[in-house]
Amino acid sequence: MTPSTREAGAAFADVVYADQQWVDAEFDALISASFSEPPAPPPPAPPRVPPHPGTPCPPSRRPAPGPAACAIPATGPDCGRQRSPPAQLPGRPGRVAGP
Repeated sequence: MTPSTREAGAAFADVVYADQQWVDAEFDALISASFSEPPAPPPPAPPRVPPHPGTPCPPSRRPAPGPAACAIPATGPDCGRQRSPPAQLPGRPGRVAGP
């Protein structure tokens, strides 16, 4: 009688996990081979409080380079003008409110 694949896998896992010291040593070896040292801590966050009176303000940010301002009248969604709803045409009924 041959064991099933599931039974064979469970038996192998039992053998491997029976020696916890070996499992720990293998894990430590894998980790040390993958990572030479822990990552550096992130830089500290800038303060979120306003500066003391008399402290000069930091220089303002320049706008990111991008498309220039619209040189033609605003007709598309890129130019910041909001479009109004369409006007009611004579002879066409308006939208009827639902229940």
